[in-house]
Amino acid sequence: MFKEKMKSALAGFLVGVLLVGSISFAASTGTLYDVLTGGIRIVVDGKELHPTDANGNRVEPFIYNGTTYLPVRAIANATGKAVYWDGPEFTVYLGDMDGELEYPTVKIEDMTSIADSVYKTDMLTDNYGNRYSHAIYNDDDGYSFRYLLNMKYNRFKATLYIPEGETSNDTCYLTIVADGKTIYTSPEMTKASRPVDIDVNLRGYNDVEICYSCHDRRCALCLGNAGFYQ
Repeated sequence: MFKEKMKSALAGFLVGVLLVGSISFAASTGTLYDVLTGGIRIVVDGKELHPTDANGNRVEPFIYNGTTYLPVRAIANATGKAVYWDGPEFTVYLGDMDGELEYPTVKIEDMTSIADSVYKTDMLTDNYGNRYSHAIYNDDDGYSFRYLLNMKYNRFKATLYIPEGETSNDTCYLTIVADGKTIYTSPEMTKASRPVDIDVNLRGYNDVEICYSCHDRRCALCLGNAGFYQ
C-alpha cells in the first residue's frame, strides 16, 4: 500500500515537473532519484522540436526509471492540441476538454490593464438572478481593457451578462481583439438578454483588448468569472 501511494505521489509530482520545467527532486523518505537529462531529442513529423514552457524557457525531457517523460505543453503546441493545467484539481487536459475549468490561471482583475480603464466589481448578480464570484465592468459609454499576454495564455473564458436592475433600453456588445485582429464579437445585448458564455482561443497572441460599446447612451455590461488559462 505504501509503495502504491508513493508511486501515485511521484507520478503526480512528475506531471508538475513536466509543466514547470524543474527536474531535481527527492522523496520525503530522503531517497534521491536518478534522472537522466541532456541529449534527448524530440522529432515531430520529421521536424526537431525544441520544447519551451509557457514563458519561453527551454524545458528538457528526462528519463526516470526507464521511462521517458516529455514536456506536456511543448508536445501539445507541436501537435496543435490545447493544453490546460487545473492546479487545484491537479489535472492536465489535452485537446478537447469534457466539462469546464473551474480555476483560471489568473483572474482578469489580477491582470494589469495597459488601457488605463478603471474596474468596477460591485455588480455580481445578473438580470436572471445568477451570482458570480468575481466580475468586472466600467460605467463609461465605451471602454476597453488591454493586456499583454506575451503568448503565455491559451484561452480566455468568462460569462458576459447584464447586471441585475439594469433599466436602460440601450443595446450594447463586446468585442475581443488580439494582436489587432478581431477574434470575437458578442451578440448585441439588452436588459432582457440572457448571459452569454465566452471561450476564446488566445494561443500565440501577444496582446488582447476587450472592448465594450453601446449604441446610444449606456447599458451596463459585465464580465463574470473572467480569467486567462494556460
